[in-house]
Amino acid sequence: MKTFVRLIRRYVLAAVGFVMLLFVSGIGFLGWTIWYEATYLPQREYTFSDIADSMIKTKDGLVFGSQHTPQEWMDGYAWCMVLDNNGNVKWDYQLPSELNRHYTVNDIANFTRWYLDDYPVFCQTKDYGMFVIGLPKGSLWKYNFYSTPALLLSMVHNLPVVVLVLLFAGLLFCLWLGWRGTKRLETVAAGLDALADGQTVQLPTNGFTGELAEKLNQTSSHLQKRNEMLVRRDDTRTQWIAGVSHDVRTPLALILGWAEQLMQDKTLPDAARQKASGICGQSEKLRSLIDDLNLTSKLEYGAQPLRKKEYSAGPLIRKLAAQFYDNPLAEKCEISLIQSAEAEHAQISVDEGLIGRLMENLLNNSVRHNSEDVKISVKTDIDGKFFLITVSDNGKGYPPEVLAVLNSDEIQKNTPHILGMHVVEQIAAAHGGKTLFSQNTPCGAKATVWLPLL
Repeated sequence: MKTFVRLIRRYVLAAVGFVMLLFVSGIGFLGWTIWYEATYLPQREYTFSDIADSMIKTKDGLVFGSQHTPQEWMDGYAWCMVLDNNGNVKWDYQLPSELNRHYTVNDIANFTRWYLDDYPVFCQTKDYGMFVIGLPKGSLWKYNFYSTPALLLSMVHNLPVVVLVLLFAGLLFCLWLGWRGTKRLETVAAGLDALADGQTVQLPTNGFTGELAEKLNQTSSHLQKRNEMLVRRDDTRTQWIAGVSHDVRTPLALILGWAEQLMQDKTLPDAARQKASGICGQSEKLRSLIDDLNLTSKLEYGAQPLRKKEYSAGPLIRKLAAQFYDNPLAEKCEISLIQSAEAEHAQISVDEGLIGRLMENLLNNSVRHNSEDVKISVKTDIDGKFFLITVSDNGKGYPPEVLAVLNSDEIQKNTPHILGMHVVEQIAAAHGGKTLFSQNTPCGAKATVWLPLL
């Protein structure tokens, strides 16, 4: 959810930054416009007022002031003239031929405000007449603007305040929208977190996140129904496995008992007693498979309680290895136990029954999958914060396809039967440990189990 909120905060700050950027850009554009206008206005060395004031009356008529030459005075202008009180041109300088030499009162009233035959003109009344000076055609646009002095002064004084108020209002609006959106999205984010934790979600569906909240509510409902179906299915599966295991144990015990009686009956031929021995071996294998099936089902669904106690690792491993000698399969193997000094005195918290099952499955696997007698080595050591159990043999080792499945987290089609080793992995994982299966050197199989130390 924090990532979600940071994302929204980033967008809010981006919106605020965008408003500030618009404000700065507006100020910059205004400054650029003023600069551009000042740069591209018709460049004139002297104002029309300066030129009008410089005119001198002589006996031959009007002339430019002696301070500068006519060309210097008229730098940037196209022409100029002076009208008398009757509207006649009494003096001119480079006056275009297409312009009149006499103007009525109406003509004068028009061009003093706007243009004279498309020439932008400026006028000033002097004692020697009306001074009119013109700029080149198309060099300037002239407009009239009327306003009361109070309005203009008010605009000048209040414009900065108005701009700041509008900017502040825009920022507040962005912040309000961001805060409102963040609150809505925080609710959705909390729903996502709850959904990820497997909780039921029921979010309000109003506001701009309503559609998203509705989708989350529907997803939560679907997941709840699916989880209920999975729980019912798993319960049914566990109960079915437990029921079948219970129902099979009784006839299996009878078969095993009768086979043992036949195997010990010396009046029977050796061939019959050998077959009885085979029945006993297969019955024991079937009983072990049933126990593994029951145990893996309970471990998978958390139905197997862990009765942990603190043990000294050395004596516990010796006891479990010695118990295997009561197993009929012990006749086909030779077991050696080597424990380091640190492992001998290490303290572990484990369920003795499950660790015994782990050891039994590893030893059984070495014996059952080798037709000849095998030598099994059990070694214990310390690896950091873990107690290490290594069971290896000198048999034919794991088939490549079995080893690939044992060390893979993915379940593929046509997976070889590895129920006993899967139970070993589950028991180690239930204690907070792990397992690794590999080939022994120079031959045989090797299984390594890590169990956490106290």
